[in-house]
Amino acid sequence: MDTHRRDDDTTPRTRDRHHGGHRIRIVGPNPAMDRIEYLDRLEPHTVNRSLETRILPGGKSLIVARAVSRLGGRPVLYGFLGGVVGRYISEQCATLGIEDRHTVISGETRINPVLVERSTGHSTVINETGPTIRPQEAERLLRALADDCAEGDHVVLTGSLPPGLGPDYYGELVTAVRSRGARALVDTSGPALVAAVRHDPWLVKCNVEEFTTAFGVPAATADPADLVPALRDLLGGGLKTVVVTLGAQGLLAVTADRALTVLPPAVRTVNATGSGDTFLAAFALACARGAGLEEALRQGTAAAAANAAVLEPDLGPSPDLTALLAGVRVRHPRPLAPEVTP
Repeated sequence: MDTHRRDDDTTPRTRDRHHGGHRIRIVGPNPAMDRIEYLDRLEPHTVNRSLETRILPGGKSLIVARAVSRLGGRPVLYGFLGGVVGRYISEQCATLGIEDRHTVISGETRINPVLVERSTGHSTVINETGPTIRPQEAERLLRALADDCAEGDHVVLTGSLPPGLGPDYYGELVTAVRSRGARALVDTSGPALVAAVRHDPWLVKCNVEEFTTAFGVPAATADPADLVPALRDLLGGGLKTVVVTLGAQGLLAVTADRALTVLPPAVRTVNATGSGDTFLAAFALACARGAGLEEALRQGTAAAAANAAVLEPDLGPSPDLTALLAGVRVRHPRPLAPEVTP
């Protein structure tokens, strides 16, 4: 059964009474089916044989939505789905307890091969470009999101933009979200990240390479504190927090008056794919439940560590983060001078 949104879908969307009625909405313009091949070790330029193959609905938005659902939230998922792969992802949304608000497109949803070395925990991901999105399809998604959003919602905008969408599409989505009194959290890269920042989302999250590349910042040294001035330059208007993930060093979060370094708990990394997305899921859910910045960062960091400790980008049913939370460390440097008005 096709559960995607149709042009004539005018069914009223009831507000979620779970956790104060605020929803976690996730927009991923370029979802995918992940085909995960487990190898003992990847040998380039020769024949490799898979030990095991697993198929999951993938792309950053699916990982975020799945993690929100695993952690007890009720996510609503938007994006573009088409063809056989699109129908598969839609069916999986129902299985995972994710409300499917994808826009149906004429193109075929992409398939991303993921090669995971069991001996090292390293992964190689091959991201297909994705289908070309038509202007009327892009407008339908934008309208659906604007119609659904309400004050207090947290809206995660994540992933790459498929062909047919200009770099400012995330900016249009941010504007739509803000107009409804909801909070936009952006996780993308390149020109799309730069364009989104101009529209003042509530939070921006990226990894250190994405940040330095997008904004022309010199490559970071071993000291994350060197990034603080450049990160603060992005703040202002509606943008309250910038989070940069630093791999094994954890993350750096900068607001107008604080710079927090969050160090992850010690885990044996099995496959770190999707850990940044899992962080964002737990962070957004904690914020929707009323947590402050530090506690939300702790929750996100613990969830990211749990994701890295398993083979697939999935926390599994009813995850317990208690032990991992105890291992998260937050460093409190001196408050920053108030250069930016919150």
